[in-house]
Amino acid sequence: MTQKHCPRCGQPFACLHDDDIRLCQCAGIRLSAGARAYISSSYSDCLCRNCLMNIEKHFQQNTLI
Repeated sequence: MTQKHCPRCGQPFACLHDDDIRLCQCAGIRLSAGARAYISSSYSDCLCRNCLMNIEKHFQQNTLI
């Protein structure tokens, strides 16, 4: 487990990417192609679950982030 801070909101979270990705806080979140492209072009590290869900919500509603 790796302790990280979300580069978008600054909140700490546990990243389990290297241990068991199925147990990671991001597992199960489905992101649209637009949200994935935005995240990969804007951030170089993992985002917390809340930020991932918030970004996807904005893309589903076609609103600006």
